[in-house]
Amino acid sequence: MTASAVNDIVSEAVNMPTDKEQKREERRQALATMRVASTTEVEPEQPALTVDEVGLFALGDIHGLKGKQKCGKTTALKVCLAAWMQGSQFRVMTGLEAPRVLYLDTEQKQSDVKLIVTDVIQMTGLSAEYVDDHLQVYALRRRDFSLLLDDMRLLIDDFRPQVVIVDGIVEFVASFNDESMAKQLIHELLCISEERRLAMVCVLHTNKADDDHNMRGHLGTMLAQKAGTVLECKKDRGSSVITVLCSDARHAEMPEWSIMFDENGQIVDADERRRQAREQRRADLLQKRQEANAEKLKERLDYALLCIRDNGGSISRKQLTEILAKKFDVERTTVSRFLTAQIEAKALYEVNKMIHASDDLALAF
Repeated sequence: MTASAVNDIVSEAVNMPTDKEQKREERRQALATMRVASTTEVEPEQPALTVDEVGLFALGDIHGLKGKQKCGKTTALKVCLAAWMQGSQFRVMTGLEAPRVLYLDTEQKQSDVKLIVTDVIQMTGLSAEYVDDHLQVYALRRRDFSLLLDDMRLLIDDFRPQVVIVDGIVEFVASFNDESMAKQLIHELLCISEERRLAMVCVLHTNKADDDHNMRGHLGTMLAQKAGTVLECKKDRGSSVITVLCSDARHAEMPEWSIMFDENGQIVDADERRRQAREQRRADLLQKRQEANAEKLKERLDYALLCIRDNGGSISRKQLTEILAKKFDVERTTVSRFLTAQIEAKALYEVNKMIHASDDLALAF
C-alpha cells in the first residue's frame, strides 16, 4: 500500500464523526421532522363523534371520560358505541364510517362486560355478526397491570381499530399517585394514538369528595393535561337521569346530553325529562323566594303597625323610617320604598307626612 493510500485512510478515520456527534445529528434530523412551519401540511382533525354538529374524540389524540363511582360512565359509553355501530343514537352521531372499536374493560366481571355487547345489539337492532365484526370487547380485570399495555398494543395490531376505549385506565399502573408511572403511561398512549391515528378514550374516576370533580391522582392530572376532550358523567341527586357534559376541550365544547333507564331497563333519551326537571326546580326556587320575600314584607308591615298603634294611631314618616331601618338593619331608601309600596297597596295611608294604618289592619292590631 502506498504512502498516499495510507494517508487517505488515516485522514478519513480522523474526519469520521464521533459516536456522540453521530447521535446529535440523528437527534437533529428527528427534531427536523417535528418542526411546524407555515408550509407544514397538517391533516384535518377528524372527530370520532359529534353532538349537535360539535365534534369530540378526535382521531390521533387521547381523551378522558370521568365521573363518580356508579354515575353512569359505562352507560354513556354504550350510547357512544351504538352511535358508532349504526350511525347515530339519540343526539350522538358518528364522525366515522363503519368504524372498528376496541373496548377494554379492566374493572367489571365478565357477565357485566357481556352486557356491553348485548345492550348495543338491543339498542341498534343490528345483527350480532355485524356488531362482533366492528366491536371487540375484552374483560381484562384478571390481567396484571404490567401486561395491559402490551395487551393493548397486540390487540390494536390485530384489529386495527379507529377507536380504543379503556374503561378503567387506572388498572394500567401500580399506583395512580406515582407521578413517573403516570407520565410514562400517558406518553405511551399519546404515541399509540398518534402513530395509529385512533381516538383513545380513557375512563377514570374523579376524587371521592362530592364537590371535587378532578380525576384521581397524578394519573388524572396527566390525563387532564394531555387530553383533547374530557367528558364528565353526572347524576342529579335523587334522580335517575345521567347527564354527559364537556368539562374540558381544546376546541368547541360538546353540548350536554342526558339519558336514563326506562321502566323496562332500556337506555332512553332523557333530554326532555331533564329540561322539565330543570324548569320545575327553577319554579320551586322562584316560589320559595317569593314566599320568603312575602314573609319578610309581612314581618316589616306587622312591626310598622305596632309602631303606629303604640304611637297613638299615627306616626311621622320620618320617624317610622328611622325605626324600621334600625330594627331590620337596612338602608333608609329600602324602608322608603317599602312604605310607598304599602301605601299603594292601601295597607297604610299617609296624610301630611303622617303614616296611619288602614281601618282593617288598625282593628287587627
